[in-house]
Amino acid sequence: MDGSKILIISKNTIWTQKLVNKLQKEKLNYFYSSVCSKQVIDNINPDWVFFFHWSDIVSKEIHQNYKCVVIHVGNLPKNRGGSPIQNQILEGINNTEVNAIKMVDSIDGGDIYHSIPVTLQGNLTDIWLSLASTSFKLISYCIKNNPLPKPQVGTPQTYKRKKDNKIKFGSTDDLLYIYDQIRMLDDESYPNPYLDIGNFRLEFSRAKLKSHEIITDVSIKRKK
Repeated sequence: MDGSKILIISKNTIWTQKLVNKLQKEKLNYFYSSVCSKQVIDNINPDWVFFFHWSDIVSKEIHQNYKCVVIHVGNLPKNRGGSPIQNQILEGINNTEVNAIKMVDSIDGGDIYHSIPVTLQGNLTDIWLSLASTSFKLISYCIKNNPLPKPQVGTPQTYKRKKDNKIKFGSTDDLLYIYDQIRMLDDESYPNPYLDIGNFRLEFSRAKLKSHEIITDVSIKRKK
């Protein structure tokens, strides 16, 4: 590595910790922050700022004065926007890419420094832990090679952020569609997918898909 000073901005999660631990193990010159603040960034004065698990809008004051890179999951220029993992799973996409994108005003619309293929199989915790390992490779590649970002080619598609975690049904025998709605939120830091029955709410987690059934943990609560 070239000794570049890097800053990781990400929510405080187990997969963020996995990424940070990898950076520490490789003795990279890194800093970590769970908040995005101009003052914090100015004090560190990094060569690179990587946004790993981050959905808040970053001000122009920051991304126009620092080399800010968004780590985004999707087959760009499709799969831009909010909840990209969940939206791709619902579309039946299992093979996608983790991208290091130059941060610009348009959401996920910047040029691409580098991309690495990744799978969206497994539950959400498994997926994010895998993304942490892949993101470490992306970051390492960027600071080692300082690549020139390349424009995205194709017709953009932008997702809307998913706000409703209520389970929806497709065809009456589509177990995979129901299973995907559970596994795509199956992590303790995300809201559980649910169904309402009368005055009760059934919340689902730890789903496994068998040939003719879904086996899952269910928590039953009174609706608030």
